[in-house]
Amino acid sequence: MTLSPCQGWVEEYVAGALTGWIYRPGAGGAPLLLLALVDGVARGACLANLYRGDLVSAGVGETGYHGFRLTMALAPGETVQLVDPQDGVPLLSPFTRPLIMLDPTAPTERADCRFGNIDTNVGTSIDGWCWNPAAPEKHLTVMALVEGVVVQETVAGKQRGDLVEAGIGEGDHAFTLDMPFWMLDGRKRLVHVHAEGIGLLNNSPVSFQSTARGPQHLLAQLAAAVPPERQEELEGTRQLLAAFLAENNVIHPRSIGFARYEEWLAAMQMDLPPNPTPQLRWPLEGPTPEDTVFRCQAAAGDILFLIDAGVRLLPGALDRALTIFTQTDADLLYTDADMRLPGKPAVPWFRPDWNYDLFLSQDYMRGLVLVRAALLDQAQPLASLPAVKMMATEQARPGKIIHLPEIWASIERQAENQALWLDVVTGHMQRRGFAGGSVALHPRWPDLRRVQWPRPAWQAPLISLIIPTRDRLDLLRPCIDSILTRTRYRPFEIIIIDNQSQEPETLSYLAQGSRQGRFRVLSYDAPFNYADMNNQAAQVAQGTVLGFINNDVELISPDWLGEAVSLLARPEVGAVGARLRFANGMIQHGGVVVGTGGLAENAFQQCHVDDEGYFGRTQVAGNYSAVTAACLFCRKTDFLAVGGFDAQNLPVAFNDVDLCLRLRQQGFLLVWTPAIDLFHYESVSRGRDMAPERRARSMKEEQYMRHRWYHQAMSDPAYNPNLNLDGRPFRGLALPSRHCWGGPLPGVATLSAGQEDAV
Repeated sequence: MTLSPCQGWVEEYVAGALTGWIYRPGAGGAPLLLLALVDGVARGACLANLYRGDLVSAGVGETGYHGFRLTMALAPGETVQLVDPQDGVPLLSPFTRPLIMLDPTAPTERADCRFGNIDTNVGTSIDGWCWNPAAPEKHLTVMALVEGVVVQETVAGKQRGDLVEAGIGEGDHAFTLDMPFWMLDGRKRLVHVHAEGIGLLNNSPVSFQSTARGPQHLLAQLAAAVPPERQEELEGTRQLLAAFLAENNVIHPRSIGFARYEEWLAAMQMDLPPNPTPQLRWPLEGPTPEDTVFRCQAAAGDILFLIDAGVRLLPGALDRALTIFTQTDADLLYTDADMRLPGKPAVPWFRPDWNYDLFLSQDYMRGLVLVRAALLDQAQPLASLPAVKMMATEQARPGKIIHLPEIWASIERQAENQALWLDVVTGHMQRRGFAGGSVALHPRWPDLRRVQWPRPAWQAPLISLIIPTRDRLDLLRPCIDSILTRTRYRPFEIIIIDNQSQEPETLSYLAQGSRQGRFRVLSYDAPFNYADMNNQAAQVAQGTVLGFINNDVELISPDWLGEAVSLLARPEVGAVGARLRFANGMIQHGGVVVGTGGLAENAFQQCHVDDEGYFGRTQVAGNYSAVTAACLFCRKTDFLAVGGFDAQNLPVAFNDVDLCLRLRQQGFLLVWTPAIDLFHYESVSRGRDMAPERRARSMKEEQYMRHRWYHQAMSDPAYNPNLNLDGRPFRGLALPSRHCWGGPLPGVATLSAGQEDAV
């Protein structure tokens, strides 16, 4: 397919940066990646994605996000050519310093745009940046005023990648003004945004209109107002707008803090349909005094309702849960809940979809659970609620454990049946043929459990540990020493991939260690390509289990390899990831959440290793959509079967996430466990991607991931759709929720009136 030529304008070179705008007509507004060449040598790279209100006003471009600010050195008289980094094709005419106007009729950049800008005002907040070049390290105060009254104030100190690329200070001059909840009522208001020492920012004032239930709710209201005779005529337009709004939620996710949970919950419940004549009534106003099971005859068959002790059901909970149970043909259904312990604020407990390893580690279904009665073995009476839940999960059909991500229960006291769970989980492991495993309560949090699977009964498999390096003996030596001196498990081999090391001390260390049999050395004489070098090492590895290890990690837990082998002895497990910590004890990797920022983010980087995290997730094993390859274990046969790492499209970044997602496509589980514990000094040996070629490559990898796995961005099964996608995972509430409260679950048709009446 022949691409249309680009349109754009290089405006000026000032303060060490080249500025302008560019877009490709007919490309849907996709931002272009630019590589700057001077005499054929790369000087810089950037993504043309800065918002330009002047382009929008002039009717130029397709989205307004076509501006660029490329930091680079350019001497007077030198000429720069902006090219496509993939094929080197020029995108705009060459630019020579001093300034040459390529098109004097094109819109000019406002002078104040270099010092601050309002970028977006979608969702629940106003985003932008401001910077004073005279005081480049100062973070300016920003205020939002409505009718002359300050309604919100913040400091422009957030880091933003496009500001780094544009050379705006150190990139930490962005801000987010979260509007007060009373402004999320759908009314339109004019907001003036002022920055300290600058005044009114570019594109201010802005027209702010938002609703806590999101733009999809407004679209539904508009669609309902369309006359019946025109519904079919406008259906295509409605679907197009719905798709656009869904994509906008990925590109510009918004959230509010957990402190606003009560207001958030009230807004979400407004979408629940009225239920004037409930079919099922729960007689208790307060929490249930003890674990309770009652049977209901419904159209779907006999259903058991399981309600834990200390749980208060919200009005309509039974009807709503039964409706979704019937719609989805579920065998087991559980809802979300909140914790309302005495003297503490309410905290929402938003659960993942069916998460086997987390279920064994804690009763994350606690609250309201519905079970198909036919699943249970009537010949063996089940003495406890934990036993009922476990048996139901064992007997449920694949894909028929359903999660309803809505709050329908309030937990008002701590669980008291933890000792029962120890026997229940142990019995489950024995029924699966894993006798010899152990289950213990967490010493600090008794509602959490440490599940240890038994080692394989056959001969212990050989593990091949693959470690790439380029010099940096100061990192490699402690890594190797910690493995050799602290690891209890045998047998294992170490394969060091030498990527063009030059330092004599490193070469001597590698040669000596190889002669002594401490490790094997595989030479990789090519530019750094993490994916390719690990693929080559995997081919020659002798072990049946592969361990991909960074050279900047240091072992903490001696039984790490035994833990990995025990988990991989389960046929459903495709990969195992570790808890990685910074030197100060803060968590660097607690699993990977797919979709955060449109890509993926490590979870719990705001937590210390001794913190509970979000309802214990940092302290127990659980299933995630991906784990990092800084320490990742998998079977060699599975790794080769899915094609290994993608060396062509993801040579450096995101290849581990991509690998995990492909393993998940094959039906495997990905297990993250804190029992495998290491220090990780992230990217110390390779450094940050600041060189022009590295920046261009990094942007290309990000674009590939967004294209390849876009469908995962809104539906990570290990992450609740009511939790935020902006910033770090598990930090706040998505607004609006990515789940339609009160509606059917995705892919499920609504019941007919006749089916509902059959209850």
